[in-house]
Amino acid sequence: ERLLQFNKSRAFAMYQDAVMIPMGAWAKSRLSNLSETDRVRDPSRVGSGFGKNVSNWVGREKVYPTNVLHMATETGNKGHSAAFPYDLPAWFIKLFTQPGDTVLDPFMGSGTTIIAALDLGRRAIGIDIVPEYVAMVEQRLAQFQERLL
Repeated sequence: ERLLQFNKSRAFAMYQDAVMIPMGAWAKSRLSNLSETDRVRDPSRVGSGFGKNVSNWVGREKVYPTNVLHMATETGNKGHSAAFPYDLPAWFIKLFTQPGDTVLDPFMGSGTTIIAALDLGRRAIGIDIVPEYVAMVEQRLAQFQERLL
């Protein structure tokens, strides 16, 4: 599925370091023998301007992820027709907020975004017009709070 992220202004916060991923085991052998072509910018084949310079990865423990997120498609949440995995909102919450910030979910549904925000130390506001979904989220929040005790 495609996800789009919009901002109201050009000046917005993004915390890329919060979503960096560990380098794979391949990195030690691959990065120890760089060729001359690895040390120059490799232009994008599709003309996007986003080429790579492999030598920028030397000495790093973590790297930025690709623009494709790999995560489970099962949610374990059967109470809503459009539920998604916890990792999906968690990734965006880490990328665009810091602990203590407030996350607004105007279409709360089953509350996965709210739970992820609270779990990551953010405040959360959820809105939904379906009373059954609100009741379901209240139950999930009660279970979440019990887990914290």
